[in-house]
Amino acid sequence: MDDRTVTVPDEQYERLAALAAARGVSPETQLARLIDDAYAGLDGDNAPETLPLGVCDDSDGE
Repeated sequence: MDDRTVTVPDEQYERLAALAAARGVSPETQLARLIDDAYAGLDGDNAPETLPLGVCDDSDGE
């Protein structure tokens, strides 16, 4: 992946910084992990067979 600049609004940066502090990493490291996780989620070969609790695929047509 290429190194790019990402702009994070102040309110979201505060949340990011709090999450990073809770995990003992820098906000930049936490953001990189979130981006990596998002890209990993795009890989259809590794998709889970079930959805996380509370997520609906609307397959019943309701």
